[in-house]
Amino acid sequence: MIDKDCNIHTEFPKALQRPMEDYVDAFIYLGPQGLRLKEKMPGDVALDAEYMKELRRREALSGFPSSGPGTLEDFLEQIVNSAENPFLVMSKPPDPKVLAQSCLDRKSHSSPPQ
Repeated sequence: MIDKDCNIHTEFPKALQRPMEDYVDAFIYLGPQGLRLKEKMPGDVALDAEYMKELRRREALSGFPSSGPGTLEDFLEQIVNSAENPFLVMSKPPDPKVLAQSCLDRKSHSSPPQ
């Protein structure tokens, strides 16, 4: 965010720095099902072999068909492969110095209101 004096601010104002649950109850996605996103499994969870074995054991007890590949190794490989091609790629943010200079240039070239 750039203020009227061309100062760059990279954080939300302190009054708005609250947990997301303070602002929304839920999100609903109404787009194509092939483009919906789901939360990625954190790396420390995916790499915890004992935890993953327990999840798979409990999944088998539920009586529902398995949602993933057969073995734990296959499941972990699937996680690694999905991380190689992220759906969303974050572009590099613009240089704050360039943004501030651009703002100053615009201010210096604009005529004062009459």
